[in-house]
Amino acid sequence: MNEQYKESIILYQVKDAIDTYACMKKGLDSIDGLKLDSDSFVAIKPNLCCIKSFETGATTDPHVVEGIIRCLRRDYGVTSIYIVESDASQMLADMAFKLLGYEKLARKMNVELVNLSKSPFMIRDFPENAFLKKIRFPKVMEQVNLFISVPKIKTWGANSFTAALKNQFGLNPDPNKGRLHKRLDDAIVDLNLVFKPNLIVVDGIIAMGGFRGPVDGVPLKLNTLILGRDPVAIDHLVASIMGINPNAVRYFTEAERRGVGTTKYTTAGNIPRGFQSEFRIDPPRLRNLYNLFRRSN
Repeated sequence: MNEQYKESIILYQVKDAIDTYACMKKGLDSIDGLKLDSDSFVAIKPNLCCIKSFETGATTDPHVVEGIIRCLRRDYGVTSIYIVESDASQMLADMAFKLLGYEKLARKMNVELVNLSKSPFMIRDFPENAFLKKIRFPKVMEQVNLFISVPKIKTWGANSFTAALKNQFGLNPDPNKGRLHKRLDDAIVDLNLVFKPNLIVVDGIIAMGGFRGPVDGVPLKLNTLILGRDPVAIDHLVASIMGINPNAVRYFTEAERRGVGTTKYTTAGNIPRGFQSEFRIDPPRLRNLYNLFRRSN
C-alpha cells in the first residue's frame, strides 16, 4: 500500500494471549505510542456478547485484556483503568464479568468493572446522528482520556462479519438493544461517532467462523493480534482476512461515508492466509447434509 497513508495496522502472530504485553509494547512504539500519564483514565471494552468462554471464539480472552493492562501500568504508569460492558436483552454484564474471568482479572490487576447499564448517565443530544439523536451517555465515559476497544473476529449471519465497528454497539447502556435492530446499520455508525476508540486491539487468537456466528459459530485458531487506531481500516483488513467484501456491508460503507475512518492504511506483519473458506456464512444445503449423513453411516 501507498506509504503516504497515515493509518497503520500492526499484525502479530502469537502462540497465545500471554504474548499480548510484548505485542502491545512493540505495536505502540510503531504507531507513536499513547498520550497518557499516571493521572489518565482508561476504559477497555471487550466483546462480552454472551456467556460463552473465549475458547469458543465468541468473547474476548481476558488474558488479552490483562496484557493491555500490564502495558498501561508498566509503560505509562496508568492506575485508573475501567473494563466496561453493558447489559443486553439476553446477557447481563455482571454475570458475564463473573463467569468469563473478568472478576478474577479485576481483583488480580486492581481495575474496576463497570456495568454501563447500571452506572450513572446523562442524556446527551446528537442531532447530526442518523438515528440515535439522544443517547444515554455513561458518566464514566465522560472522564475517560483513552478508550480501547478489544473486539473479536467473527462471522455474523445478519451482516457477514463483526469486528471493530460492531463492538461499540455494546457501549449503549440501554439493555433493550433489540429496538435498535430496525435501523441497526445507522445505530452502529452513530455509536462509533459518539464513542470512537482511540486504540483497537483485535483478539484474533481464536476467531469464529461458520453461518451461526457471532455466538454459535465454529472456533478457528488464527493466533493473531491486530493493533490499530481506525475501526474502519481495521474492519476492512479483517474482512479481507475472512474473504468478505466489506463494501457489501451497509454499516461499513456508511461508517466510511460519514467519516468514522478510512480504508487507506498500511500494514506491518503477516496477514493470516488460508482461512477464507472457514469463514463461509452460507448455511449447508439439505442435500449436502443428507450426503454427509450417508457417508457417516
